[in-house]
Amino acid sequence: MPILAYHMVEPRFDLSITRVKPDQFRRQIEIALASGYRFVTLREYLAQAQVDEKAVALTFDDGYESIYQYALPILQEYDIRATVFVISHYLGKMDDWDVNFGGIRFRHLDADGVRALHDAGWEIGSHTCSHWDLTRLSAAGRREEVTASKMELERLTQAQVQTISYPFGNTNAEVIADCRAAGYEAGVVMGRSHVELEMNFNLSRIGVYLFDSPGLFSQKLVAKKQKMFNFIQRGIDFCSDGTVLVRQGIGKPKK
Repeated sequence: MPILAYHMVEPRFDLSITRVKPDQFRRQIEIALASGYRFVTLREYLAQAQVDEKAVALTFDDGYESIYQYALPILQEYDIRATVFVISHYLGKMDDWDVNFGGIRFRHLDADGVRALHDAGWEIGSHTCSHWDLTRLSAAGRREEVTASKMELERLTQAQVQTISYPFGNTNAEVIADCRAAGYEAGVVMGRSHVELEMNFNLSRIGVYLFDSPGLFSQKLVAKKQKMFNFIQRGIDFCSDGTVLVRQGIGKPKK
C-alpha cells in the first residue's frame, strides 16, 4: 500500500503546487476512510505493511507551521497520527531555503509545535539540518546533516528519531551508509527510487498536490496509473532541482 507525501496544508495562495487546501485535505482523508483505509505513521507502516493491506502511511515533509494549524485538528477528529519530517535548523523560521519565485514565505514549526505533534502521537522524523541535497555535499557535511538533525530532534522530543526524508528526494549508497551509521532505520524518497539501493532506505512515496481531484487521489490510494504518477513526480522533482542549483551550484559545496 502507498506511502503518501504531503508538504503544506495551507489556505494561503502560493505559486507552488506542493500544498493542499484544508478542505481538500479533509475530503481526501474522508475518501480514504470511507474506502476502508486507515492511516498510520511511517514507523507503524513498516512494522505491519506485510499484514495490513489497508494501512496507508501518512507523511509530511519540511515541517511547516500549517501542519499544526490545519492538518492536526482535522486528523485529531478521526484519531489519525502521521509522520512529519522536520528541518532541525529551521524551527520557527521562514522557508528561505526554498527558491520561491512568487516571493511568498511560509513559517516552519517551532520547538513547541514539534513537541505538540509528538505529544499527540505523531512520529517525528528528520529532514536534515538545513535541507541541502545530501548527494551534493562533502562526506563531512553529509554526516553532519544527518547526524546533528537526529540528535537535535531527539533532544527536543525526548524520543528516538528512526526515519529520514532525504531533501529533494535525492539519495545514493553513500548517503544511506551515513544514515545507517547515524542510527536511522528507514529513509524515504519521492519519484526517484533506485532498485539497486537498500529497500528500507529507499522507500518510494506518492506525492499529493494541489491539482489532485478526489478521483485522482482515489487512484493514488490504490496505486493505479503508477507509471503516470511516477512520470508526473519526476517532472516535479526536476523543478525542485532548480532550488538545488541556485543554493548549491553545479559543483559540490565545501560544507
